Amino acid sequence: MARNYFIGLILLLIIFLSACSSANQTAETGNTVLQQASFGINKGDTPPDFSITTIDGKQYRLSQFKEENKPVLLYFWASWCPYCSRDFDVVKNVYPRYTDKAAFLAIDLDLNENKELINKYKEKKGLNGIDFAEGKSNILSDYAIKYTTTKYAISRDGKIIYKGSGVFNEQQWKVLFDAMVGG
Repeated sequence: MARNYFIGLILLLIIFLSACSSANQTAETGNTVLQQASFGINKGDTPPDFSITTIDGKQYRLSQFKEENKPVLLYFWASWCPYCSRDFDVVKNVYPRYTDKAAFLAIDLDLNENKELINKYKEKKGLNGIDFAEGKSNILSDYAIKYTTTKYAISRDGKIIYKGSGVFNEQQWKVLFDAMVGG
């Protein structure tokens, strides 16, 4: 009985290992697979590139920040989110120290909110220096956005150095921006 169990375990291990090595061979030989694997949304990955226009009419391409050697924070939010409001209330006192060193791009995840509503929110909260943009379904999908307050900190070399969500206090914001700018 124990011998049959042991043989079954070995067969399962062989099947598992052969499946893993087949996937690796495909990844090494198929260009399409390699291209898809070169982008991701986890720490250490190069995030998917996108283009977006802010509510002020500025046009950005995510990869341009790398070209300019400037880190960028992507922040996914919505006007109805109380946690975003708390985050913005804190970050508006921290970010002004970093505006010349790092970009802050707040992308609305509620596709029903238009630039007029976003602009009113920005003005009401006194969020100067932060670029706001209407959400785009392809960006929300590519970044697997499910929660408000989702943050992606992207370094000068275009790699994700932080991914997470939740309300930050002043110290957490400082730590994040310091890590982004190398300070």
